[in-house]
Formats: sequence, C-alpha cells, structure tokens
Amino acid sequence: MAGRGRSAGRREGSVMVNTRILEQRLGWRSAEEGEAPSPPSRRIAHQAILQGRVDAAAQDPGRRNVPLRAHRRIEVEETWDEIPVILDDVNRLKVTGRAPSIARDTAAGAAMDQLRSQLLRVTAEKGWRRIGVTSATRGAGRSFIAAGLAASIARLETLRVLLVDSDLDDPGLAALLGLDAPGPLEMVLDGMTPPEAHLRRVGACLALALNDARMAQASERMMAPEAVQALRGLIDCIGPDVVIHDLPPVLKDPLLPALLPQLDAVILVADGLRTTAQDVLECERVLEGQVPLLGIVLNKSEDRDARAARRKG
Repeated sequence: MAGRGRSAGRREGSVMVNTRILEQRLGWRSAEEGEAPSPPSRRIAHQAILQGRVDAAAQDPGRRNVPLRAHRRIEVEETWDEIPVILDDVNRLKVTGRAPSIARDTAAGAAMDQLRSQLLRVTAEKGWRRIGVTSATRGAGRSFIAAGLAASIARLETLRVLLVDSDLDDPGLAALLGLDAPGPLEMVLDGMTPPEAHLRRVGACLALALNDARMAQASERMMAPEAVQALRGLIDCIGPDVVIHDLPPVLKDPLLPALLPQLDAVILVADGLRTTAQDVLECERVLEGQVPLLGIVLNKSEDRDARAARRKG
C-alpha cells in the first residue's frame, strides 16, 4: 500500500491505494505523520425511529412512492387479481409449532397491531415501503415477527402487503406458516419463472413469495444486476403498498449485506432469552450507514412485572 496522500495507481503489477482517503471513509481518526491511525470512538449514529418523533420537514421527497400511472395501475390490478388464492381470509393464516397465534384478538396479534401502527406512521411520513425484519443470529423469531406484521397490515384491508422469504440460504417461512411454496425462489431471481407465477395470495390484501430450496452462493449471486432486477420485478409486478422481507441474520451471514441496498429500513428482532447487549451493538455497527434501523422488537420474553400479573388476575 502506498503512503498517505499518494494517488491510486499501478506500479509493477501491484495495486496502490490512497490510505488517507480509505481511513477517512472508514471513519478512522487522522494521526500524526508516522503514527498508526486509531479506530473511531464516536457513538453509533442509529436511533430507533419507531420510538421517536418523525420530522416531516426532513423527509427526502425523492424517496416517496411515485403514484402509478393509469395504464400501470390497470396492469397491476389485473396481475393481483390473477394471483392464486391459497387462503380466502388473512385471519386463517396460522403459524406452526410452538409459536403463539398471530390471529386477531390474541396477545401476539395485539402486539403485532401495535407494531403495525408505529411502522405505518413512519413509512407514511418517510415514503418507505421496503421493510426488512432481521435478527442478530438465527432462532430469534424474525420469521414469526415478519409474518405476524404482514398479516396485521393486511387485516386493515386498505393496504396491500407482499411478504417475501428473503433468507435465501435457509428459507423457512413456508414451513412456519404450514404452506406449500410453489417452487424455488431462485427460479424467479434467475429469470426462469415469471414473478407473478410464483406469488400466492391470502385474502384480499396479502401476497406471499415463499421458497422451498436454498440458493447456492446466494450472497455472490444477489450482487448480480440481473438478480437485483428480478427481485425488483417481483415487487413491481403487483405494486404493493408495503413489502416485508424475512431476512437472514445480521451476524456471521454473508447474504444480508447483498440485500441491504434493496431495503428502505429494517426492524431488528432480539431474542429475550439469548440476545445480548453486545449482539445488538454489533448489529447496529453493521447496519450503520447502510440502512435506517426502525427499532428493536423483543421476542420470547415474559412479563415478570408483579403489577401486571395482578392486573391479569
């Protein structure tokens, strides 16, 4: 590597890098001549948007959804109507195993409705629609939160939602919901299956992009422009108001960085029994500068407040 201040170039087949600019972009503090640069000491810039106020004046109008033209609206409506319906009512959507029910009027369903209200307030004011749900590691319940949130939004019957199994290395959303995926999502991302042929619908307002097979070399392949365009085509063909991506975990998973550019914001799910404060901090460091963090959802926790227990009694 070249010394500070030298411009990038080639010499005898080796690549020379301007280390001063590299250090600045990494956020490392400048050092005196001859001293090694030191890592940044500043605080993480992320703030939990769901729990704070939204400054409408600070919105970027370029990020707002552009209204569909009349001919596109007709095309989208026709495509949506042609999606095969696998459940006629979103309230019939269930999760399998030991996960609690996400149905209306259940404890989990009520919690999802609260999260829905916070989420839609922010997305409406920011003009966002592509929301990822992730966690530090596997097993925190991010698929459960993604499915419950999507079902909650669809129950409003005023917004259309697309729920995508974007954990291409280890898809599990179809199994969680007890549904059959129409095939590998890889076929859509490779351009071999039209996106509208892969979608399935639940009720009037929820569409599913399920997956039944892992995608080999997913992180590398999702860096390809063709795969990115195919993913966008999957969304654009039905023009949903909200897209919920069930993402792979943040830590020790190479796929997530390839998907972050396709998101407007993410929700981080923390396992109340296993996720540590250090895990959350590491996730914030990974996400910082990549995509806004909407907030942290605590899953698998129990209310140990004696006052709450007395109220329930």
